[in-house]
Amino acid sequence: MKKTLFVLSVIVLTGFQSLKAQFDAQLSNYWAAISYFNPAYAGQTGNLEATLLSRMQWAGIENAPRTTIVTAQMPYPLLGKVQGFGASMYNDRNGLFSVTEYSGQYAWKKKIKKGTFSIGVQGGYINQSFDGTKIDIPKDDYHSQDDNAIPRTLVSGTSIDIALGLFFSKEKWFAGLSVNHLLAPTLNLTQNYIFEIPRTYYFTAGYNIQLSNPLLELRPTVLVKTMEMSSLSVSGDSLLEKVPVSAINAMLKNTQVDVSMRMVYNKQFWGGLSWRKGDAVMITLGGKFKMIEAGYTYDYPISQISKATAGSHEVFIRYSMDINLNKGVKNKHKSVRLL
Repeated sequence: MKKTLFVLSVIVLTGFQSLKAQFDAQLSNYWAAISYFNPAYAGQTGNLEATLLSRMQWAGIENAPRTTIVTAQMPYPLLGKVQGFGASMYNDRNGLFSVTEYSGQYAWKKKIKKGTFSIGVQGGYINQSFDGTKIDIPKDDYHSQDDNAIPRTLVSGTSIDIALGLFFSKEKWFAGLSVNHLLAPTLNLTQNYIFEIPRTYYFTAGYNIQLSNPLLELRPTVLVKTMEMSSLSVSGDSLLEKVPVSAINAMLKNTQVDVSMRMVYNKQFWGGLSWRKGDAVMITLGGKFKMIEAGYTYDYPISQISKATAGSHEVFIRYSMDINLNKGVKNKHKSVRLL
């Protein structure tokens, strides 16, 4: 497993000076953390909300990705209208890499045709680091213990980040578009090692279907995530020449599609199934008690990674409080609870 970690690290750091790869977190409960990837969702529910989401990717694989996301959002009256404000923190640890981002959000809202239209902007600060002190270079004839192409210290880089989003909701449905990392920021870990964060585009939508039983609802949702990628050029290194091209391409998927279907009972408890194209099928369970909502999702892999892991685990917990800011505000804003 240590050799695998070494190979993955070298793929990123050796043979080229910059690489664009998937940067944003992979989420199964994406519908519970829309403000993470679309700032226009801030303040959408009309409540003060704080959400904690944690994901353990590929359980059983040493140094596999571990993700933590914290979001907070609320509506607030400004200039005679209720607008949305939010904040988020994102931390992801993947092998010897670690990334942390802190962001603030603002969403302008307007009533249109019995729905609510929002335009959101997000500004943030990113820190990406690589801990070269923990690299374990295999001791054999193919590897050099003094390879200057691999950092052997803790290196890091920082940058500002911007995201934009659109969101529209009506009584029974919603849809949103957003772009993260609008400026495609570059993180200079050292003079020789550059990490380029690609723009990532999101489309999400959902619908509430009321069944004949008034206590039951079906809530289908979809998320399409498309990432800009650069071509990967590897040459002149004996180790990289031994890495299968298929393994590198698997790390650089351009588009990811998630489709989910949840059955909700009495607006309190839910269970459902999801599918991520070419990656996993998921089962999800959750419930709501007063101001606390929580959910768990298990991902069963359907790709070749299933030979090494039994799956992934993801949980979230949310606190929601009605702050009732609409009283006395002209052009009142009230959003139907879709999620």
